[in-house]
Amino acid sequence: MKNIYKPLSIIFLLIVGCSLFKSAEDLYNEANTKRDLGEPKESIVLLKQLISKYSNHEKAPDAQYLIAEIYYRDLRDFSIAIEEYENLKNSFPNSSKVPFALFMQGFIYANMLSDFKLAKIYYTEFLNKYSEHELAESVSFELKYLGLDINEIPTLKHLTKTK
Repeated sequence: MKNIYKPLSIIFLLIVGCSLFKSAEDLYNEANTKRDLGEPKESIVLLKQLISKYSNHEKAPDAQYLIAEIYYRDLRDFSIAIEEYENLKNSFPNSSKVPFALFMQGFIYANMLSDFKLAKIYYTEFLNKYSEHELAESVSFELKYLGLDINEIPTLKHLTKTK
């Protein structure tokens, strides 16, 4: 009976251990494939594995950003998306993705959760830190019309006119 456990243990370790030897790029690519196949939760598992194993790798901030994006776009869990964007800012403060994460936090509060007070806080922080960023103009626009209906925004009225 003991002899049967040894081969089974080896097979189990081989199956589980396969992901242990994957590179950061392999994990990231596999996560993207899983996401494309409509398996966002499996994608998140792989991305978290990447971050855990390769926290200093250049793909780690991208993986954290992608986790937040999956929660926002695929799973539509806005609260967790905001937390995951925050994790990016805290874990990878020098990443080029941080301004995008800050923008997305404000955007979700404004446009998905209708929490204009928190949206204003995040948008203001964005402009204070990244006034020269490519998204600064969009953030200024969002702040200017925060809480208004599309029909109340002069530059967007044409989008809702009926013929």
